[in-house]
Amino acid sequence: MLRVASFVSFFLLGVGVPHVWAQSTFEPTDFNVTEALLDNGVNVSAIPALEGLVTRSSPSACSIACSSLKFLFGSSNVIIQGASGYDSFTDSYWSVQQASVDPYCIFKPSKALDVSTLVLISRLTQCPFAVRSGGHAAFAGSSSIQGGITVALEKMKGLTLSSDKKVAAIRPGNLWYDVYTQLESQNLAVIGGRVSAIGVGGLTLGGGISFFSNIYGWACDNVASFEVVSASGLVITASPTSFSDLYWALRGGGNNFGIVTKFNLQTISQGQMWGGGRLHLETEFPAVIDAFHNLGINAAQDPNAAQILSFAYAQGTKFASADLQYAKPVADAPILAEYMAIPAIQDTTKVRSLADLTVQFNASNPNGLRETYWAVTYKLDKDFTTFVKDVFFEEIAAIADAASLIPAATLQVITSPMLENMAKKGGNPLGITTADGPLLILNLNMMWANAADDTRILKANSNIVKRTVAEAESRGLAVDYIYMNYASQFQAVVPSYGATNQAKLKSIAKKYDPTGVFQELQPGYFKLDGAPNPNMP
Repeated sequence: MLRVASFVSFFLLGVGVPHVWAQSTFEPTDFNVTEALLDNGVNVSAIPALEGLVTRSSPSACSIACSSLKFLFGSSNVIIQGASGYDSFTDSYWSVQQASVDPYCIFKPSKALDVSTLVLISRLTQCPFAVRSGGHAAFAGSSSIQGGITVALEKMKGLTLSSDKKVAAIRPGNLWYDVYTQLESQNLAVIGGRVSAIGVGGLTLGGGISFFSNIYGWACDNVASFEVVSASGLVITASPTSFSDLYWALRGGGNNFGIVTKFNLQTISQGQMWGGGRLHLETEFPAVIDAFHNLGINAAQDPNAAQILSFAYAQGTKFASADLQYAKPVADAPILAEYMAIPAIQDTTKVRSLADLTVQFNASNPNGLRETYWAVTYKLDKDFTTFVKDVFFEEIAAIADAASLIPAATLQVITSPMLENMAKKGGNPLGITTADGPLLILNLNMMWANAADDTRILKANSNIVKRTVAEAESRGLAVDYIYMNYASQFQAVVPSYGATNQAKLKSIAKKYDPTGVFQELQPGYFKLDGAPNPNMP
């Protein structure tokens, strides 16, 4: 029997006595993992690997956990290290750092009940786990775990529309390309990722900037509800009217509160759009920065327009790539006229589908290289944007000889319309408001070939962050907020949301996860207290 919580209360069948959910508590103090597994139809005493678990002096936690999962779900859904399919799975991660992590086993659940059982078996054995939606994070351990259980959601790929077509129920194993291609036949879309191979789960839980965010806000602000497996294995629905505190926390709080097994996303009407990239040489940098700044300031005049500006270096040449989008099939939108007047050496802009545009973005994000991402936020200022660009090129000069290095400084504006949308449905925990904006967000992103270059490349990124933050502080442009989806393992994301929001997130986590399952047994990615690795280069 799948244990599902209702909107108001639920009964946890433990020792035959129902436990009623109250506002101040969620998991009963007498919660029993073995009995909770029995509610899921799993009799611990019938699993050979778990027999006598409590009496063993030094059990191998993950050997027991993986053997138990294999007994329950079969070898096609539980792949032990060394078995067929293991290497092809680990090799499928976007970054080499993540692909280099070796879990004890890979578990492929098909439904929320399977995920519930995984959480409970992890608790019973104390074997840690990680959860992978698309596997597109850069640093090791983000959605993989050494010696533990990597939970691969790739079999959870369903998508269904509500009867009125206003909500799409999307499982976390979907990539954004899957979502968009399924919806485009209905002339619909959702607010989601801009790269085809990125997963639904991580992007949405970290915030999620979209091509349409000037109109509707970020992905996290367009979730009608989340289906979540809690630390006690319960499957609950968090929405503005049901477990509303958990709903608030999931809108940017990451993986700290449960495993989301379904995202109910509000749909939008969307047909063909216009977009692509324009490549500019160094002589055009001042004009490009002017256009970037002006569009960021004036986004409310026509929120159909969106932009991403990247400065890059390749083969001894500096480039600026202006990726432009317009939500309608219009090739000459007046708000983009300033950009379009700048001479470009390459132009791929055209009317196309949303899915097609994400495929173009994916081409610049190939698998199989070492990767690092870093994030910084400042108040939007044109002169400071030029300063950031200059610091980037100064610092990468020292690492330009690294094999296969592709360095980029990608700039976006968190516009006033985006910030206004963050306040809807009770708001989110990110800690930025319309009073702060518009804001400039920097994503340092670099890929390279050799591990021998790791230290100096990470140091160059750290230098750019430190130098630009120091200058921003001196100019009164510094902003604490760090965007989770672009952050490095050396950055403290949740504390950047502000002390009040961090404390609230911790309180919510304690309420739904009193034993710290999603802090201790799922240790990867950005936890509530600080950076995954506090030793910044």
